Amino acid sequence: MGTKEPSTSIEQKMRQLRVTYQNHLAIYKTEMEDIWQSGRHDPRMPDKLMAIAHRLGGSGKAYGFAELSLLASELEVACYECRGLSHQERISAIADPLNTLLAALQRDSVVSTDNNDEYQPNLTLIPQPHFQNIINILLVDDDHDFSAQLSETLSLHGYCVHYLDDINQLEDAIFQHNPLALIVDMDFSGQRFAGANKVGIWRQKDGCPLPVIFISGFDSFELRLAAVRAAGNHFLKKPLDISKLISLLHAELNLAPIEPYRVMVVDDDKDLLGLYDSVLSNAGYSVSTANSAETAITLLEQKQPELLLIDVHMPNCSGIELGRIIRQHEEFATIPLLFMSSAADTDIQLACARLTNDEFVNKPIEPWRLLMIIKSRVTRGRLLRAKTVSLTVSEATINQDPLTGLPKLTKMRIAIDEALTTRDPSLFFAVLKIDIRHFHTINNLYGYYYGDQILQQLAWELSQTIHSDDMLCRESGDEFLVLTKGHVSQVALEHYIQTLARAVESTQSVEAQNTITLMADIGVALATPETVNADELLDHADEALFRAKKAPTADVCYYSYAMKNEEITKLVVTQAVKKALMCGEFVAAYQPIFAVNDGQIVGFEALARWRHSGNQVSGPGEFISIMEEQGIVSQLTEQMLKQALSQLAKWQTKHPRLYMSVNLSAQDIQQPTFLTLLQSLITHYQLTPANIVLEITESLLLSDWQQANHVIQSLKALGVRLALDDFGTGYSSLSYLHRINAAKLKIDRSFVQHWSQTGDARLLHSMIKLGQTMNMSVIAEGVEKTKELDFLHQFGCDQYQGFLTAKPMFVEEIERDNWL
Repeated sequence: MGTKEPSTSIEQKMRQLRVTYQNHLAIYKTEMEDIWQSGRHDPRMPDKLMAIAHRLGGSGKAYGFAELSLLASELEVACYECRGLSHQERISAIADPLNTLLAALQRDSVVSTDNNDEYQPNLTLIPQPHFQNIINILLVDDDHDFSAQLSETLSLHGYCVHYLDDINQLEDAIFQHNPLALIVDMDFSGQRFAGANKVGIWRQKDGCPLPVIFISGFDSFELRLAAVRAAGNHFLKKPLDISKLISLLHAELNLAPIEPYRVMVVDDDKDLLGLYDSVLSNAGYSVSTANSAETAITLLEQKQPELLLIDVHMPNCSGIELGRIIRQHEEFATIPLLFMSSAADTDIQLACARLTNDEFVNKPIEPWRLLMIIKSRVTRGRLLRAKTVSLTVSEATINQDPLTGLPKLTKMRIAIDEALTTRDPSLFFAVLKIDIRHFHTINNLYGYYYGDQILQQLAWELSQTIHSDDMLCRESGDEFLVLTKGHVSQVALEHYIQTLARAVESTQSVEAQNTITLMADIGVALATPETVNADELLDHADEALFRAKKAPTADVCYYSYAMKNEEITKLVVTQAVKKALMCGEFVAAYQPIFAVNDGQIVGFEALARWRHSGNQVSGPGEFISIMEEQGIVSQLTEQMLKQALSQLAKWQTKHPRLYMSVNLSAQDIQQPTFLTLLQSLITHYQLTPANIVLEITESLLLSDWQQANHVIQSLKALGVRLALDDFGTGYSSLSYLHRINAAKLKIDRSFVQHWSQTGDARLLHSMIKLGQTMNMSVIAEGVEKTKELDFLHQFGCDQYQGFLTAKPMFVEEIERDNWL
């Protein structure tokens, strides 16, 4: 029992499971059609369809049918939301998503005859278990049921159990099986102390110092005395405390068997149970399965799982209720529980969190992600429960990332220091820092649970791409570190880095039918003979990554010592910028905004300029990025608001319809005092709020939509108008246009220049029409040629600004040249 029986390969198993699942899809299709046709007037019809859709939503993607999972989830939502509707409305709401799902079921239930099926998941993350030494145990008991159950339980802990029901054959069995320990019942066939007597006789004849554990359904002084006289090492009363028995065996044998980690999966979906059983068993786990809460409770004592993976939605007794039942049992109260569900219900997730701290994962769970999820909990869980290891929860958390199962920075730092002491000077080795460009956008648009799934998938792809002697760790958020060694040249290293970049780009995911493609910025720190320690390399990789992220597209940047000099220069400039803010050296320049139709000035945009003490003027390119990095850009916004609104108050005495436009940054909306400041300035200067336009960008909105939305609604309540600036240059989302309902849409100058250079008017024309359709005034930026203005006039653009007519000017220039 210490080794696995020969079996078909995992690829064959997966194909067989997939074929079985496809056959089940045809059955699901028939069931749903019957429910739909025969139960249209049945108020329970949506619930019946929802139950099947929920199951398909969880299993489809796991078996490689991602679209099927998505369509099933859409039907589940439709069924849930139609509960309060009338009969006819309910039919109408369900019909389309149901028919779409039925068509997908019809398509996916067809079994392919192609042996090169595209669904061949990589399942090599955890090696097959092997036993370097088979640990034979001889169990002697005339209760066959008890012996079979105890043998199965001990086998889960790596023991090979031979059992015997006739105590008179004890000596022959010891000779035949050569056990390392004996477990012997006290009484046989009505003969009291028969077990102790036979063991005593064998000890006198043989003298072998095998450990013996006596067991009995009774406990008395006489039984324990008999066990001592037979040189028994321990005495345990039935029913046995399995954990105590295992602990005694470990102690007596002075060795730890290589035992597989025991996992129990509880799910009412038998298709998923079969899949997860095969995947986890092949990966070396000892797996038990239960399709109901009742079966799970029955199996707990027998199987002694070290982790339970529980589906939340099960009939009769939900997964959360099962978790509470388990927590009521003192002997099972500390077993880790991992809940899974395809429903993104916050209340459910919170309920799971209360039972398990943070253990919740969204279905569907593909095989590779299942392995990653389980692996991340194996080592930590077993070490925490081991009596001989003093490891605290905080120490376990420091060493391993719970989301991806990868090592954390602590282990990476140790590995780098070891590599530095044993490095071969003829070979290249480096630390790479990988950051996913615009990953915060994914979290903001689709939520953190979806973002976590992508991080897990990304960790998997990178772990399959790095060399076997390299190390991958997750530092934080969407940042990963790679320690790579043994490259014969820098060219070889560069090729390796490009391979990692392609692995990131190939990690595609689909959410709400939108394909999300990732891009990586990579900072590279090469080890040199002068490199002293891990901290130095990590700092260099961080600096190189910072440079890479400044590029307009995903980039790879190598650290150079010239960067250190640039950092010193940057520090000097930073100090000068801070001093300039304190001394009031930042002043507003005003660029006129003209009406396209008649060329009249309708407003001004206030733009920050740095007027140095020597009257030298610097543009925003020299200070804005530094201010954003230092978190002081809001101080500049405050100064610009005060200057611009003061100037607007003066100009409005003669030009009451003139408006003033001021730019906001992402940091401004985080300031709790921003709205108060704006309101006080409007009151102080007695301004009409509608003549104030605040320009916001997509990146500002995506940085923290919840806070941004709060500020936007407050500004609208104040009567201030909004302009969406640089539209189309960031992570454009039409949903934001609808949610913001801005008064103005500013088209970035790059689109005007594109038309001017290529003559391709489609994009620029479409953007103008989009803004007008949504009742926004459209402003084109960067107009520099007469033909550009003529084009804007032809297609109905409302306003423009640019060097064709006027550059940004200080107040004295505007008044001197009579612009107003």
